[in-house]
Amino acid sequence: MTDLPVCGAIDYGYPKFLLFMRTDGTLVCAGSDGIPTKAELDVALALADNNKLIMVGPMTNGVKAEAERQTESGADTVDGQETVITQSMQITGRLKFLNEAVRADLEKLNCFERLKMWYVTSTGYLFGECDGYPVSNFISELLSDGFGTRPYIPVDFRWITEDKNPSAQDDDYLTLTNP
Repeated sequence: MTDLPVCGAIDYGYPKFLLFMRTDGTLVCAGSDGIPTKAELDVALALADNNKLIMVGPMTNGVKAEAERQTESGADTVDGQETVITQSMQITGRLKFLNEAVRADLEKLNCFERLKMWYVTSTGYLFGECDGYPVSNFISELLSDGFGTRPYIPVDFRWITEDKNPSAQDDDYLTLTNP
């Protein structure tokens, strides 16, 4: 039996933690790569103003996938072929391990129409740069599927992609906690 060839693909992992901030907040990123360090995220998690980050997770069944595309076709394009105008991405999953402090923070965020969101994957990659992804804010209520199941909050956040999706990998991202 032969081994499969290694193609050099990076294992980014699956979405594990989400970080949220109000849209009027600013995350300080001193590095030239435009991606916050673990120390910068720790500072933002400890704040009490608009610049406070709220960390949610770990998620179960976390998935990042394409959501929907806005296209033009026919007479609206030069060659009649379908052209993608925008592409939306989404993160879905379930939040099962919440304490009351995190639930209270999430409820405070429900006052805002939009949020900035970042996510950390299971392999320690952080996505969202310094500005985060602008997402519609909807945090569902705690749900339960019945007897013997753990209650959860379903997650479904969508954003329109840009040309790039830079990230940084640091295992220290996996040690982030809400103060």
